[in-house]
Amino acid sequence: MLKVRNKINLIGNALDIVFNNGEYLLVDHNYRVYKFSLKEFMFSFSKQVAKNIPPHHRYSKAIGCSADGYIIAPKNKSSIGRIYKLENNHIFLATRLRWHQADISVSKFSEDSRYLATGGEDGRVFIYTHPNHRLNTFLPRKPDYISSIVFSKSSEKICYASYDLTLTIYDLKTDSQMFVIKTPSVVEDMTFFNRDQKIFYVCKNGEAGIFDIVLNKNEFASCFSSWPTKMMLNIDENYAYIGTRDDILYIHHLKDNTVFSSIKLSSKGVTCIKGYENWIFICFANGNIQIIDRFYKMDEFLTLLNQNEFKQAKVFAEKHNILLKTLQVYTKIKNLSWQKILKDVMQLLNKGETQKILNITDPYFEDPQKEEEIKQYILEQPFIQQFLHEFENGNYGAACEIASKHPCVKDFKEYKKIEEYFENVCDISKYLVFQDPLIAKEKIQKLLEPFKNISEKKIDVMTILNNWDKYFLAEKYSKEEDFQNYFMLAQQCPFLKKSKTYQKMYLKCENLTYKVQNFISSKDYAKAQEYLDFLLGAEPFKEFVIKNQNFLNNIELFYEKCKAKNYAECYKMLELYPEMGASEEAIKLYEEIFNIFEEAKNTAQKGDTVQTYTKIQKFFSVSSWRNKVNITMKIAYLYEMHEALGKKDLQIDWEKSINQYVLRYGKDDEIRDFCKLEETFQYFLDNIAETSKKRPNENINHIQSIIFIKNTEG
Repeated sequence: MLKVRNKINLIGNALDIVFNNGEYLLVDHNYRVYKFSLKEFMFSFSKQVAKNIPPHHRYSKAIGCSADGYIIAPKNKSSIGRIYKLENNHIFLATRLRWHQADISVSKFSEDSRYLATGGEDGRVFIYTHPNHRLNTFLPRKPDYISSIVFSKSSEKICYASYDLTLTIYDLKTDSQMFVIKTPSVVEDMTFFNRDQKIFYVCKNGEAGIFDIVLNKNEFASCFSSWPTKMMLNIDENYAYIGTRDDILYIHHLKDNTVFSSIKLSSKGVTCIKGYENWIFICFANGNIQIIDRFYKMDEFLTLLNQNEFKQAKVFAEKHNILLKTLQVYTKIKNLSWQKILKDVMQLLNKGETQKILNITDPYFEDPQKEEEIKQYILEQPFIQQFLHEFENGNYGAACEIASKHPCVKDFKEYKKIEEYFENVCDISKYLVFQDPLIAKEKIQKLLEPFKNISEKKIDVMTILNNWDKYFLAEKYSKEEDFQNYFMLAQQCPFLKKSKTYQKMYLKCENLTYKVQNFISSKDYAKAQEYLDFLLGAEPFKEFVIKNQNFLNNIELFYEKCKAKNYAECYKMLELYPEMGASEEAIKLYEEIFNIFEEAKNTAQKGDTVQTYTKIQKFFSVSSWRNKVNITMKIAYLYEMHEALGKKDLQIDWEKSINQYVLRYGKDDEIRDFCKLEETFQYFLDNIAETSKKRPNENINHIQSIIFIKNTEG
């Protein structure tokens, strides 16, 4: 079922693998770093970076490597992150990270090598700029161990999970917490997908969940009997391959969050699974690595699909390479051919040929919903035959009565024809040819007669007949394109909203909204105003009119504020008129601000508080950026204190400096760690009264330096 192209055997078991300069960089649980050439199929480097210390757990997440040749390998049961650099087959210790107060449990580099994240048993998650490994931000603390961390593909978001059964999504661009959701058990691994708008996660007790960031919706289900460990997405990001502590690999369908298939592996315990180029690397707890050819026999497979030979393609993939079934093209052809199969099923149902139905649909039963659909048809077969009989005899009323009691009948094209006929009869605009409304009413009454006693149609029929004058008036407004009076009448008579005419009028107005938007995009504001005026009084578009009128009334002033770089005023306007947030100028403004903060963080990492303050001072009064301001200034203060500590020639008033920090951030972990460096610092800290616990996004009175020099005069 899987094509194993080759195998590698390591001394320890691989915890991470990345593609680096044409070779593969690996690190195992026993601190050994490898470089492997798949082309030559040989190791070009192997060295243990820490000796005579206990190895990490075989499923540890504390060790990782980056695509640009860095390895983070903290010692087992250590809070210090040791980062190594492999360069020209020479490895050296690049730096140590000392921000955690307890053991590091998770380490993760972003895919683009911009960031490194570490999570610990202290519940802290620190983000560092890579490769200088200076603090970039501090994520909200958790009351328990961090179990998993993942960056989005764009590195603009990060998600981290904890043993307190929460999953937190954080926006790195704005330095703000987006969501915190509950998980059914501890999250083992997770990934962003669907253009970073969704997160798929797997849990220790076998649950799989999907969180939709756009909809703020979390759904999960029990899916696996084996303990999940590591996973990866397939190339189309519509399936996930999930390794476990057993010898089972799950292929999971993301669209409906169900197991599509499971594969028995040669060994137990997947410690890492990664895909690069044409290969998937499955790393096991026994040190073995299987190299899977994920596109094995793809050309032959695609040839069958292009010939619409779904059944043959399915058998072919199951025999040679089951991963081919996760390609989007396979799903597309399967669903297209299923529609053709259903037409045959409908004919066979009428003939009562159940076995033939099962024979032609069986290959599709790998999708549970398709199997359930066929079972339902077979169960309802007598009623389906009765329905078709009534339809053929033109007894639409009787046919509809059967359909209302047996809903599966509604899937048949015959039922759809009845629905089309009913909708056609109910199209009031056709009766305007009669000048006398009473004559028109008699005409429609006769046509609706077969449907008047059908439960699903009765309300519609009686509504039309009892409100004929309102329908007739609405049709006249429609003909005159009198949007204001038409929608006012529809507001008073909600039943009009079900009519075809309402849909047509709505569509006409909707087309006007597109024109307004197009003219706004091209900055032809006079023309946009002209079309917007047509929509005045059209109730369903009231909000659209208000928003776009606000935009047109204020956009010129907003441009002026942006041009003058008056950020505080710009944000005041955006708070009042958020519809301007999608404008070209607003997007430029966001990017400009992001770049300013990026520069400011680089400056803060050098401990240059004065320059950091100068760069972001203009944002101090902007509430939207307060949290990012506070974090950036905190980084500057901390690095300024660490830099000053090494300057023995300065007469620093450390008591005042520490006190000023505590006034702004409280006695947080970072100041506590700093004060442990000197006994006197600890004394100063212990004797500072902390007024209250600091809250995120608090308005802090920032200063240009946290270092105060003692007055030596006199």
